[in-house]
Amino acid sequence: MNYRNTAQILRFARKFAADVIGAPGVCADNEDAILMPEDAGRQGVEPVVRKCVNYDGEAHAIAEWLLGRKAAGYQWGHMAVLYPRHYIGERFEQTFAKHGIPVDVAKSHHNRVETTRDAVRFLSMHNAKGLEFPCVAIGGLGALETESIEDDVRLTYVAITRATHEAFITYSNMSELVGRLVV
Repeated sequence: MNYRNTAQILRFARKFAADVIGAPGVCADNEDAILMPEDAGRQGVEPVVRKCVNYDGEAHAIAEWLLGRKAAGYQWGHMAVLYPRHYIGERFEQTFAKHGIPVDVAKSHHNRVETTRDAVRFLSMHNAKGLEFPCVAIGGLGALETESIEDDVRLTYVAITRATHEAFITYSNMSELVGRLVV
């Protein structure tokens, strides 16, 4: 039983990564056997995937979503924004400042999340492993292209499953990875 994610987030992430993650009990190379949860412990809302015209459009869409989550009663510190490349994160950070959204940039703290301040946690997808936040926005996914689509899928799966209540995903560039999200 998965108690971190809602059933909707878990189902979305598993569907997105099913062929890469594999079936329960299957091992890939040196990896341990995969133990897929049968279900999540609670219900929630479906993750939202939004196409935008460019990175600035993604930043504005994410800012509006964050402001909406704040209006719904979440504290800034319960939210995180994940991005695949630092240049995208820097553009997002500028837009959030214009909207009055406080951010805690993990890169400024040697890639560690600062918890003493009520601010949106702002970090790369690579640094999000092991963390969790009620509300997670993931932006710039069209820019995530490494040497292996399987590695990109695994990284995105981890990013999506950092959300315990709500997930919001944006892209402005089409890629093989994005194509898997919008099927």
